[in-house]
Amino acid sequence: YAWAMDQQTVIADLEARADAAGVSIRQVCVRAGVHPTTFSRWKLSDRNADPIGATLHSIGKIDAALREFENAASAPPEAA
Repeated sequence: YAWAMDQQTVIADLEARADAAGVSIRQVCVRAGVHPTTFSRWKLSDRNADPIGATLHSIGKIDAALREFENAASAPPEAA
């Protein structure tokens, strides 16, 4: 992962990848073992003007779970 990116860029990238894979970031978080509320606390928003810092470990778990979804979405369908 390009860790030179700032946290909000990483979060936006993860959300965009989840959307492209056809899954919610909530589903990705659950698979990664990261509570979806924790993910939302990392995001800068009007309601969250001072987001908490994400750990590399947690971002890595989310990235790995997202790769599983991406790989499943790009796999050829199984023959019946």
